[in-house]
Amino acid sequence: MSTNSGRKLALFISVMLLAVAALTLVPDTWLTGGSPACHSCHEAQAPADHMLFRQNYLGYNSLCSFAPFSTLILATAGLIIFLTTFRFRFERWGKEYRVIASSASFGMAILTLVPYTGQYTNLIGGHTLCPAVPISTGLLAGAGLVSLAGFMVCPFLVAWRCRCPSLEATLDVWQSPHRSINRLIRLLVTGKLDKEAIRRTYRCTLCNKCGLAWFNRQARKIAVGKGIVPSHLSNIRSAVQATGNPYGVIADGGTMIGTKCDTQKCDTLLFMGCTARFRTPEILEAARTLLDQRGIQYHSLPDETCCGYTLYNLGDLKAAYEAVDKNIARFRQEGIRRIITVCPGCYESFRTLYRGRDGFNPEILLAVDLLKDKKVTVENVILHEPCHAKGRGEVVRGILMGAGDESTGGCCGAGGGLISWDRMLSTSRAMKLQENSGKTVITYCPLCYLNFKRANPDRVQDLYMLMAAHAVHAADEAQTAKEE
Repeated sequence: MSTNSGRKLALFISVMLLAVAALTLVPDTWLTGGSPACHSCHEAQAPADHMLFRQNYLGYNSLCSFAPFSTLILATAGLIIFLTTFRFRFERWGKEYRVIASSASFGMAILTLVPYTGQYTNLIGGHTLCPAVPISTGLLAGAGLVSLAGFMVCPFLVAWRCRCPSLEATLDVWQSPHRSINRLIRLLVTGKLDKEAIRRTYRCTLCNKCGLAWFNRQARKIAVGKGIVPSHLSNIRSAVQATGNPYGVIADGGTMIGTKCDTQKCDTLLFMGCTARFRTPEILEAARTLLDQRGIQYHSLPDETCCGYTLYNLGDLKAAYEAVDKNIARFRQEGIRRIITVCPGCYESFRTLYRGRDGFNPEILLAVDLLKDKKVTVENVILHEPCHAKGRGEVVRGILMGAGDESTGGCCGAGGGLISWDRMLSTSRAMKLQENSGKTVITYCPLCYLNFKRANPDRVQDLYMLMAAHAVHAADEAQTAKEE
């Protein structure tokens, strides 16, 4: 069974166990109507204060005659499976957290011993509200000791460690996704962020696996609006304004024309993208070769400028939409009605920032959409699905015969401008994904490819380059066979 499938199965089992645990708390009258419970045979054998009686934690009759033990067993089993599957580790808490957690646990343990006129007997022979004594007292006291020692699973880290690439790498609790809410509130109230808060704000890749990327985006936007501009954003903004790309590379002015395309009539644009054009030109060349083989007519602009998505992700919406409006004006001048892009980031930009703006509504395609009938046989590889093109996963698996349904899972670490803000963190994330997979990573994003290549060039391949090489190999074999 693949890693991805195994995790899905474990998640399903853990959720089912937790759901059944919740069912043990449902009053029996909800399922049997107003009639007496079906466990009446137990009443003559077990007194009301017996631990195996069917009264649950909430103090009423449950459908489960083994309550409250069944609730504990099922819930604990579900949590253990979940935590084990996603490799959660115990965290060392600071002094403040230890005092708070241990005080709360010991306090609740004491409450289980407080006398009350009820039917449950506790450790000191009195009566209490808690039906699980003496077990609950021991569990709470044990949790207090664990907390006091400083080893406890933070509920937020449990929820987000496997989802947040930055949190997983830094183990910094203030890097946890929910802390972006704190930073946003601080900005709204005080209008300020200290250096550490700025550093953590821009360590987010905006992959949104936590579901809280919106708060980080808003914090960045408001911070830039208040003049809080980190160094990498300032450099990228200046580079885009001066050279038309975030890398500050002065284009050579060369032209790139597709197969049999009259530039005066062709309404299809191959948008090259800054990363593919200036950092991974081999990917762009491979994509052009494949499109040419398909006879797809297109043209590219020799003076192409950045789509603006990098600036948008960094919170500089003003500069981003300046780039967008400039491109829209140029596209209209060229009569562009269809845009093909190799970069998933550019694809997302055209879908969300361009489409519908000032009446501009072109057809947007990712290059792989036009090549899905290709077939390439691969072995010992794992697919990395870029954050902005996860919907193409099945299409790509249809191309890569033998790739299976495995994926690296999560962001490669380059997104959200992290690759320009903290390259070591970005690269370490890519390296970890490569090491965990134990296979060659195949991706279809120039930025992901660049990040994986910096981590380990021997453990990454680009989809377009792989397809182009396969096409050349197939052509050579056909020619050899013909000559023979």
